Amino acid sequence: MKRLMDTLAGRMSAWMEVVAGSALIAVMLLIGADIIGRLFGHPVPGAYEIVSLAGGLVLGLALPATSMAKEHVSTDFMTARLSTTMRRLLHFGTRLIGIGIFALAGYGMLMMGVRLKEAGEVTAVLAFPFYYVVYALGGALIIQTLVLVAELFAGPKDERTTQP
Repeated sequence: MKRLMDTLAGRMSAWMEVVAGSALIAVMLLIGADIIGRLFGHPVPGAYEIVSLAGGLVLGLALPATSMAKEHVSTDFMTARLSTTMRRLLHFGTRLIGIGIFALAGYGMLMMGVRLKEAGEVTAVLAFPFYYVVYALGGALIIQTLVLVAELFAGPKDERTTQP
């Protein structure tokens, strides 16, 4: 089960990281094109909308991969001083809380996507439906939940052995 969770969470988060990186590159190119277009009196219509939606995708879709790679802010200097038992309890407790929060947030985002789709909500200039982005973010939060479940099975790493 541990291996299955690791593989599933790893593949999904890696795929979403590629999508997030592609969205970031697209945003950079769009901003550059909009700046050049504005110099010649022809800005890109809807650039603000696209950058806003893509920015949300970049942040949301990169979250599981960042968590899996342990690239987020951490308080290792505090946990390294704890006993192994306390570290395991803290690891278990924080992962359980995170699983609950991200599962509920992901479910909430997916339900919001359903409501936005039913209401026909679209962006002002391009009339792009919001629910695509909301579904993607909800899915990213569900994958983040899987990453935390995989970390729960893996257990904490012994920080005292990795410090110089």
